[in-house]
Amino acid sequence: MPRKTHTKSRYGCDNCRRRRVKCDEQGPPCNNCVLRRLPDCRYSRVLPANLLGNGRRASHETKSQHSNSLSPVPAIASAGVSPASLPLTSQPVDELELMLQFTTETYQSLCISDSESVAWQKSVPRLALGHRYLMYGIFSLASLHLATTTTDPIRARLYVDAGLEYHSKSLEPFRVALDNLSPENCDAVFAKSVVTAAICLALPQLTTGHENEGIMINNVVTAFQLLQGVKKILVLGRGWIKLKLFVNGDFWRDTSTELDQDTQSAFEQLFLLNDQIDSGADQTRHNRHRDIIKHLRHCFMKFLLSPDPAPVLAWLGAVDNEFVNQVQGRSVFPLLILAHWGVLLAKLDGKRWWARNAGRALVDEVMSILERGNFPWQTCMGWVRRRMALHENFITRVYSENEALLH
Repeated sequence: MPRKTHTKSRYGCDNCRRRRVKCDEQGPPCNNCVLRRLPDCRYSRVLPANLLGNGRRASHETKSQHSNSLSPVPAIASAGVSPASLPLTSQPVDELELMLQFTTETYQSLCISDSESVAWQKSVPRLALGHRYLMYGIFSLASLHLATTTTDPIRARLYVDAGLEYHSKSLEPFRVALDNLSPENCDAVFAKSVVTAAICLALPQLTTGHENEGIMINNVVTAFQLLQGVKKILVLGRGWIKLKLFVNGDFWRDTSTELDQDTQSAFEQLFLLNDQIDSGADQTRHNRHRDIIKHLRHCFMKFLLSPDPAPVLAWLGAVDNEFVNQVQGRSVFPLLILAHWGVLLAKLDGKRWWARNAGRALVDEVMSILERGNFPWQTCMGWVRRRMALHENFITRVYSENEALLH
């Protein structure tokens, strides 16, 4: 049997060629450089004139895919994905393997109750057939999940790189869909928002060794921005949603659940600091921070009643764009609030594979910034440190017990 051949390009950007990863050659900047926030996406090798087309790549990379790769469906065009952006024949991971992984194991990590199993296992994959950004999200999350299950470091790297590539491919068409919400795409956008949040939280634990990656605050900012789609759907088109995922009309109603005294005191300190910082200076900002802290306290209360991803991710979708911009700009008080959410995120460690070490990574990164200055909130930072220390002891014991069960 003759050997299968594939076209290998040597005209990718300098960053991708240096890292020896596939470049889509659609830049500058290319998708990989956008995703990894790499500076100076440059092409030192120029494509021959006979290969130039609308983008840097011509039709020599749009040949037929492996038979186990997804065939184009009519909805691709409406989803904003061109055939040239589909996975190429040299993709090292079988897409059937990824779909099998999602529908047998990965979907379970997204469920907040048994009632959601059918939706995540069957309805969402079926929906993805008509919304390619959702399909790419499924492939990305499944690939990252597989990377956590293999003991082969080479195979794990292939899964991580595939997960990054699919995630990158999904972002632009997903943003287009977010800007054009309708009854036809709201379910796909809603599901993709949840999938993307899980991807953003999973990436830091899996991308060690990748250049300029593992920046937890930036990943959380991305999750913030993309989960705004959930809020937009709930405001504009709650009646459009057919999938019953993470949707509870009573979620933000007051609850009689009480926090432990230490946690309650920590939130009182946050409210007090907000009064001291912004009182009389910027009332709009003061009110915004007050509401964000109230929402976070509510999510802590909800987690006591239901220790699943919903209360953790709900806060990401509840904050406004101005707060996200403040976090992105490394404003210190918003970062302190974010560190408190990191404590809540850490509670998912041991419950969801994609949250492993995410809370710790976020808190460590925020603390490294806050500790550089002489800020009047050592009491609040002390609570965060104490809670993370308790969490570390608990998680170490859980993982040790799990290891013992395997042997």
